[in-house]
Formats: sequence, structure tokens, C-alpha cells
Amino acid sequence: MVELERPKVALVDDRRDALTRTCDLLEDLPINVEAMLLRKPQTLDDLLSEILGRGCHALISDHRLRHQAHVGFDGAELVYRANERRFPAILYSAYVEDDESTTIREWRYFIPQVVEKGSRSIDAIPKALQAAKAEAEGNRTLERRGFVTPVRVVDIHRGAGYPTVDVTVTAWKPDVPVTIPATLLPHTHQRLTPDLIGQVFLGEVNFYAEDDSELFFHHLEPAPAPPADWDLR
Repeated sequence: MVELERPKVALVDDRRDALTRTCDLLEDLPINVEAMLLRKPQTLDDLLSEILGRGCHALISDHRLRHQAHVGFDGAELVYRANERRFPAILYSAYVEDDESTTIREWRYFIPQVVEKGSRSIDAIPKALQAAKAEAEGNRTLERRGFVTPVRVVDIHRGAGYPTVDVTVTAWKPDVPVTIPATLLPHTHQRLTPDLIGQVFLGEVNFYAEDDSELFFHHLEPAPAPPADWDLR
């Protein structure tokens, strides 16, 4: 996002009423909103190209985009791909608590800020956009930096819905389970068999984050087995 008094920010939603309501809430912020209603199937790349083609400098996206627009991605993935390409983007959702451990956590590595929808959170948006801009320029805060650390699986959830596992993070709060989507595990470990419990993985985790909702898990791989002569008792 370039330094402008009122940068042009794309606002993406798949519901007309929600889009109109958010535009009304944003009208007093120092941004120019480019409302974009998703009403037809399109690829993520085509949508990002359209956003750039409209001269936008940043993106605010709703999360649950699949139901009305029939697209093959959620807002979390859209925000991830935008930030991955150094285009500042934030997620703005009414379902943060419902989705933060599943479809949002899956893409959290490139989601600098998640803002919950509503009039009380509007003032958080400019700061969130600035955080996304800083990351696009390569400046992550300590709380958003990933460091390689052990992650241990302590439970699995294979029921209806979104398969997840509970893990503990050695360098964060080793006694506090954190739920993550099974899709973050290596493909060879996503069947969620009982023998997965107790297995240790190594990956990047931003373990300086204060709240578990802010944690990301990136590039998880099985931890190497300890040497045979180690006494682990």
C-alpha cells in the first residue's frame, strides 16, 4: 500500500447486504473503498488481477465467500495469496471464533491481521492495514515471526466437519493444547490414525504471539528420531 492520504482499498464480499453494511461502516475511515461483490464463479488469480486492475492499493476480504459466489476459495486463502505476493490484505469476518482454528488457521502464516466484523472493530482496520503493509515490505513484528520449534500431537478429531488435531508447542505454552487443521500436517500424516498421538513435528511457529488465535504453523515436518543411545526416561 503506497503512502497516500486515502489509499484505494478493495472490499470483497459475496453478500450484497453485508457489502453495503460494511461500506457504510468504513465511510469515515481515511480510505477509498472499492466495493467488489462476488456473484459468479472465478479463480483466485482472476480476482486478484481484477483488484490490481482497478488500481487498488490494499484488500479487505470477508472470509466465507463460497456460499453465494460459488468460488473455490475462502477469504483466508485470498488474503494469504495477496500478502504472499506483497499486496497488503486483511481478513474481516463475522465468524472469527468459529473458523480461527480451521479454515483461517490453515492460511494464518500470510494473514497479518484478522478483524471481527462489527461497528466496534472499525477503528482497528487502519492499524491492521498498516500491519499488512509493513509485512508486505518485509517487516514482521516479533509476534509475527516464525521460529522452528517442536510441535507434539496430543489429540485427533476425525468427526464430521473439518478434521483437526490438538497440539502443544514446546516454546509457547507447552501445557496448553492448540487446535490446528489436519491439512497443516504433512500429507503422509493426514489420515489421523490413533498412532499419530504423541508424534512430534518440527515447523515454524510464531511462539511470541500472546493469544493462541494468532498462532500460525508453517512447514511442519516429522521430527527426526532421537539417537538410539539417548536415555529418554
